[in-house]
This record gives sequence, C-alpha cells and structure tokens, in this order.
Amino acid sequence: MTSRREEIANDLRELINNGTYAPGDVLPNQAAMMANYDASSATVSAAVKALRDEGSVWRKANRGLIVQDTRPLYIHLSMTTPPSNGLGPWETACRNAGRTGNMQLISVTRVPADADVARALQLSVGATVVRRDRHALVDGQAVMLDTAYYPLAVVDDTPVAGSGKVDGGILAALIAFGVLDPATARVRELIGARTATKDEADTLRLRPGVSVLTAERVTRDGEAQPVELLHRAANERRIRFQTDDLPLRSI
Repeated sequence: MTSRREEIANDLRELINNGTYAPGDVLPNQAAMMANYDASSATVSAAVKALRDEGSVWRKANRGLIVQDTRPLYIHLSMTTPPSNGLGPWETACRNAGRTGNMQLISVTRVPADADVARALQLSVGATVVRRDRHALVDGQAVMLDTAYYPLAVVDDTPVAGSGKVDGGILAALIAFGVLDPATARVRELIGARTATKDEADTLRLRPGVSVLTAERVTRDGEAQPVELLHRAANERRIRFQTDDLPLRSI
C-alpha cells in the first residue's frame, strides 16, 4: 500500500518529469504544499526529503526548493579538443549535449608529491608537482570534481604551471607545447566508486553517505613517462564516463 508521503513524492516527481516544474523552477513552499495535498508538515517534509535524496530538487537559501536537471551527461575521459574560443573538452561535451557547461578553476598550487602521487608519476616522494583543482559545472552546478598533478620539471614552461585557466584543455596544451605527441602518448583510465567525503557531498549537493563515481587517468608520453595524474569524483546521477569506437584487440 502506498503511503501518503509516497503519493505526494510521486505526484511531485511526475510534475517534474512532465515539465510542469522545469529545471531551475522553484517548487511551492511547504505551506502551499500542505494546503494543496491536505497533508501535515511532517508528511510533506518526508515527501520532499525523498526528492532531495534522489537529487531531483535542492534547497537554496532565500529561494526554496529548486528543480534540478538530472539528465546524465556522457563524457570521454581522455577527450582532447583544439583550443577554440576558450572551449575545452568539458565545455565542448556540454555544448554537444545541448547543455551549458563550464570548467571552473579553483586553485593552482605547487606541492610536494606524497607517496601515491609520486608512485603514479614515477617521481621521488617530495618532488615538486603542480596541483590543479577544478569543478566541472553544468547549468551552474558542480557535478564533477577534478584534482590533477603534473611534474613541475615537465610543465614548468607551459600554461599548465600557470595560475590561470588553460584554454582548450590541459591535454591540448601539453600537445601544443610539445610535451605530448598524440601519435605516441598513451592513457590509462580506471573507473570506480566510493562513498563521497563530506566536502564532496556538500559541493556536489549530495546527501551524506551516497556514492560518487570515480576515475583515475594517468597520461604518459611517447617514452612511457607519466606527465599527468588526474583524479575525478562525479555525481553518479549526473555523469556517465563513455568510450566509443575503440578497435577490437586480440588477447
């Protein structure tokens, strides 16, 4: 038997799915919902919580419950694009999907490599690396968090070591500056999942304890030397990692 909470949640979900409430719209406030559904405050709150837990709505201070666009975005982990009007792989993927996307640079720092970073980049522990932290936004909301590391000795004379956003994307810049040759460079990608940290959950608008989709990318030059270690944590409801048109390989 369907509970009253489930009935209200199902009705709101249908109104969102059929476009009555479009992404970015504000749902009626609690008092209006209580009157509309002839339900108690506790019942309406429980119904709204179900929608928030699944990511259909998000509460924003001074505005209320905002409908989210939950259509997943399919991206290629190792996609590169030539610099064009400042659009990198993320912005290009969003544009191709008819979405508004932006890769927001959070910070660029020079840090000593810890044991895990040093191992992945084949460096000595403590060697200086450039760390770049970015948030991938869709329609103004972070859906994926990037942390990447580059050996300073390799990227010191490139925009990757600079403090600004790199037009066209990091891999395209490394190709343009001769660090990578697309004919010989190789990429290893590992996909996984884990529980989101508190900071990740807050930034990605996830309830505590949910999982995030993870990806690790190691990019090597033609001599098999690693030049990039990239860690990604993504909202698994909003992001899909995709690879197309790979040739079959015999074992």
